Amino acid sequence: MIQMVLLWIERLALALIVGGGIIMAAGIRPLLIPLLGERGNPALVSIIEKLSISAWNRYNRYAFLSIVLVVIIDILRIVTELPFSYWHAAIAIVIMIALLGKLAIDRELRLRLQEKSAEVVGSIEQNTGHRRVELLTKIILILAIILTI
Repeated sequence: MIQMVLLWIERLALALIVGGGIIMAAGIRPLLIPLLGERGNPALVSIIEKLSISAWNRYNRYAFLSIVLVVIIDILRIVTELPFSYWHAAIAIVIMIALLGKLAIDRELRLRLQEKSAEVVGSIEQNTGHRRVELLTKIILILAIILTI
């Protein structure tokens, strides 16, 4: 019985990671990219960039809490000698580390935007940060999908 409850909680947490990541990557980001390309209104571009970073940061925090829950469930399985697999725990830990990296990059992006405002939007540093976040997002989504299988 407890194994079923743990499995259900784990699946729910992984669904939040995968579903939220897909929604953010395929739904939110494409809507904001054209607005970020406009150079006519720097204040609007700065606000859109802040909104984008804030939305991703919120998702990353929820995803991080979800993967921490999955890791706790794996530890609980180990401690209570319920069936578990080491690869599952290892992938969950890798996802957790990747999400920590995303949170750190998001913080850098947000701080850079606060310090320099609209002039930083589209800069090499900002674009590099976004590309690193996108790469980590892809890795996290692939690993989370593997965990759901």
